[in-house]
Amino acid sequence: MNSLVIYASTSGNTQRIAVAIADALGRRGGVELMSADDAPTVLPAADLIVIGGPTERHTLTEPMVRFLERLAPESLRGIAAAAFDTRLRWPRLLSGSAADEIAKRLRAAGARLVTRPESFIVSMKPELEPGEIDRAVVWATQVADAVEAPTAAAGVR
Repeated sequence: MNSLVIYASTSGNTQRIAVAIADALGRRGGVELMSADDAPTVLPAADLIVIGGPTERHTLTEPMVRFLERLAPESLRGIAAAAFDTRLRWPRLLSGSAADEIAKRLRAAGARLVTRPESFIVSMKPELEPGEIDRAVVWATQVADAVEAPTAAAGVR
């Protein structure tokens, strides 16, 4: 399985999560890791695309917005995808979720979400809370399992 992990990061926390996800997916096959600013207009072919960014002011950061706006409608038609973010441990209603917005835009680009958007938690410092890197590895492994499973064809709506 070939995977592509694209991330935006402001304080380095989302990048650390993206690296952990890429490392876990790399155990299943080839993986490319790139920042949203460095991602090409035409994405490399992949069986799975994972995109994540920090939640700021209830939504996406500007680099992630710019990247997602470059995705043409239906450009990811049928590609397995997953979305994640980093955010404070507040209810989503208060913090917002970049992952939810990323998932929405992935669907609009024709991607097939294989899991619900996931949030990894940062403190007010900001730094990742203990255990979040390990949780990212587990999540990425579950995402890979969903892509490789025959029932993954149904996707997540």
